[in-house]
Amino acid sequence: MIFIGIMSECKSYENIKEKLKNEDINLIHINKKSIENIKNVKFETIIIDVNLKKFEQEKEVIEQICNNSKYVFINTDINIENNPKIKPQKEIITYGLNQKATVTISSIKDRDILIYVQRNIKNNKEKTIEVGEKLVKVKEETKLKNYEILILYITFLIYNCPIIDEI
Repeated sequence: MIFIGIMSECKSYENIKEKLKNEDINLIHINKKSIENIKNVKFETIIIDVNLKKFEQEKEVIEQICNNSKYVFINTDINIENNPKIKPQKEIITYGLNQKATVTISSIKDRDILIYVQRNIKNNKEKTIEVGEKLVKVKEETKLKNYEILILYITFLIYNCPIIDEI
């Protein structure tokens, strides 16, 4: 069982959980109320999709959780002034519309998003995911935000889920 902790707004968490239906992956929402109860959970991945300013009191716990995980996904478009101090050997994957992000969106059209992996990433099987672009079609009824699509895409890459052509 793979445990993925996600620090995000409640609605984003629900949207991602609905699309990430994999019996091997257990998605856990990390918020102000739950952080103390889950500080000893061994997460394989931590996703930071909120400004950590409201977690100032829990900064040490966040750093501990991040440093005990294998992967840390960070949204680079959020002003994260209080970035956790993460050990350099951790696999940090940045995402967002920022041109320096590891995974970004290079083009958005009506129902299509072109996702660009700008640096090689090692997945959980130590296979290298090489630089490249992938066109993802967004279904008409999908209510996912671009950041949620990026989180899903990166998760699918890291955990060898079949890469989706349509969300």
